[in-house]
Amino acid sequence: MLNTSIAQTYKILQSSLYLLPGLISFIVLSAPLPAKTQTLPGLDLFNPGNPSCRGDNTPYTLGSGDRVQLDIFNVPEYSGENGQFQVLADGSLNLPLVGKVTVEGLTLQQAGALISQSYDRFLQRPELLTVSLLERRPLQIGIGGEVNRPGSYTMSVIGRADSEEATQIPTITGAIQRAGGITQAANITQIELRRKTGSVCTVNLSTLVSQGSLQEDISLRDGDTIFIPTSTTVDPVATTQLATTSLAGQATQPINIIVVGEVTRPGAYTVTRVDENGSLLTVTRALQTAGGINLSSDIRQIQVIRRPKTSNEPIPPIQVNLWQLLQGDRTQDIVLQEGDTIVVPTATNPNPAEVAQIASANFAANFSRPLNIAVVGEVNRPGTYTIAGSDVSSSGNREILEGPETGGQLVGLPTVTRALKIAGGISPSANIRQIQVRRQTKAGTEQILVVDLWQLLQEGDLSQDTLLQQGDTIVVPTATNIDLAEAPQVAAASFSPNTIQVNIVGEVVSPGSVTLAPNSSLNQAILASGGFNNRRADEDEVELIRLNPNGTVSREKIPIDFAQGLDEETNPTLRNNDVIVVGRSGFAKTTDTIGTVFSPVFSAFGVFRFLNVLF
Repeated sequence: MLNTSIAQTYKILQSSLYLLPGLISFIVLSAPLPAKTQTLPGLDLFNPGNPSCRGDNTPYTLGSGDRVQLDIFNVPEYSGENGQFQVLADGSLNLPLVGKVTVEGLTLQQAGALISQSYDRFLQRPELLTVSLLERRPLQIGIGGEVNRPGSYTMSVIGRADSEEATQIPTITGAIQRAGGITQAANITQIELRRKTGSVCTVNLSTLVSQGSLQEDISLRDGDTIFIPTSTTVDPVATTQLATTSLAGQATQPINIIVVGEVTRPGAYTVTRVDENGSLLTVTRALQTAGGINLSSDIRQIQVIRRPKTSNEPIPPIQVNLWQLLQGDRTQDIVLQEGDTIVVPTATNPNPAEVAQIASANFAANFSRPLNIAVVGEVNRPGTYTIAGSDVSSSGNREILEGPETGGQLVGLPTVTRALKIAGGISPSANIRQIQVRRQTKAGTEQILVVDLWQLLQEGDLSQDTLLQQGDTIVVPTATNIDLAEAPQVAAASFSPNTIQVNIVGEVVSPGSVTLAPNSSLNQAILASGGFNNRRADEDEVELIRLNPNGTVSREKIPIDFAQGLDEETNPTLRNNDVIVVGRSGFAKTTDTIGTVFSPVFSAFGVFRFLNVLF
C-alpha cells in the first residue's frame, strides 16, 4: 500500500516536470545550478579581523534544535513553509517520502547533498533541492578559569536567520557575564577560545575595554569552551578599570572576604561588589567594614591573599601600602574579589608622627566609640577609665579642656594628655620624659610606645601626644631626679591637675584644707593658710606627711626659710593630699603644760570665789 502511494506521488512529480512551459524549461536547464546553501544575516562567525582566529573558516554545522527549510524546485508541497523541519534530538530530520535523514555535524551544503541523494529516486532533478537555516539551536558553552561561576551554560540566539533583521549571536563577553563576570585575578589579554574542531583562538579583551574594539568579542559556536587564565601580576590601574566594566558582573553581587590582624572586628564578611554610593569593594572599604584599623597596625605591609580559580596553589600575596595612599597614590587601594583575605600586620616600631594622620583616614577605627583604658603610676587618681574620642568627659578637674558649646565636656581625640587629665593629672614626681603606652596587639604580643611630654612642652611636638586605642595602659614612672626649674612649666601644662588640695594643721592662723596650684611649695601652703601663729608656732621647722602611691606613709621634718626658693630639702613641692603639721614652740608647750597641771587648782579657787560671792 505504501509502495503504491509512493509510486503514484513519483508519477505526479514526473509528469509535472515534463509539462513545464518551454521557456521555464529552457531557463532551468541552461542556467547554472543554484547554490545548495544560503548566507544568512548575522551568521558571520569567523571574525577575520581577529589575528588569532584567522584561517578558521569552518562553516556552521547542524545539530539538535536547528530549524531548516527545504526548497524543491516546482514541488511546493514540500517547499517553503511546507518544507520547514527541526533537527531532532538524535540529530536527524524526519522528511516526507524519505523518512529519517541524519544531518548531525553536517554543514548546510553537506546536508543538502545528502537530502538530494535521498530524494534521487523521487525527483528527476534532485540537484535543484536547497537547504537553508531558519533558526539556530541554543549554544552549549563551557567557561572556566577566573570567572565567578564557572560551568556549562546554554545561550540562545536572538532573531530568525531568514529575516532581514540581524541575528544576535552569543559572544565571549556575553558568556562571561552569564558566568557572573571575571575575577580581579583574570588575565583578559590571554583568553583561550577552544572549538569542538580542536582549534584554539587567543582573545585579548583589553582592546575592547580600553578602545571599544568589538573585533575581539568573538561570536560563539555550539560546543565552544572559554578559559580565562590567572594573571601572574597585579596592575592596580587596570583592575580598577576592569571592575567598572560589564565584564565584572552585577553590582549587587555578594562577595565573601576575610579581614584579620590589626582591625577592630576581624572576621569574615559578605559585602556587595558595589555599595549604594557606587564605590567598588576595595581594601579600604573592607577595612571600614571590619571596624577600621587599629593604631598599632603597619599600613605599609598590608597583604591581600588571593587563591586563583585555575589552581589550588595561591599566587604570591599582593602587597598594599596604604601610607602611599594617604600621600595620594590611589593605585594602592586595589579592588577585591571573592575569597580574598586581607591581613593587617602589627607595626614593630610605630611612628608617633604618622599615627595622627593614620587616625584621620577613613579606614581607621571610629574614635567616637568609648575606649576602656588604664592609667597608673604618678597620677593623682590612678585606675581604669572609659573615654571617647569625640566627647571625652571626666568627673574630675576639667576646666582647661571643656567649652560652653560642648555642655561641659572634654572634646578631642583620646590622647595620652587627655587620659592623664581625666586621671587627675600627673603628680609632681612624674617623669614625663619616659611615659609608656602599653598596647596589646592582635598577635598577642605587647607593644610599648615611649612618650616624651617634655618634648611636647618644649618643641610643640604633637606627635608625642599619642592617640590611644581600646585596652591601652598608660604608665607614668617616678622621676629619679627632679629638676625644680622645670616645675612651673610642667605645672602649667594641660596634663597637670588644675589644683591640688593640701591639709595644714597645727599652729597656723587658718588651719584646714587649702587649695593650691600644682607644684606649689611648702612655703606657699603655709602662707595660704594665713602664716604661723606667732605666739604659739614653731617657726623653725614643720612636718610633712605624705601618702605614697605604694600605700606607705612618709614623715619628714622640713626646716622653714621663707626666703628660700623651691628646694626639695627646705622648700619642697607639694602633692595632692599632703599634710603639713605646724608644731608648737617651746614657750607654747611650757605654757600648755603648766595650764594642764594647775587647771584643777585654778578650778577649785574658782569655786571658793564663787562661794564668797554668795555669802
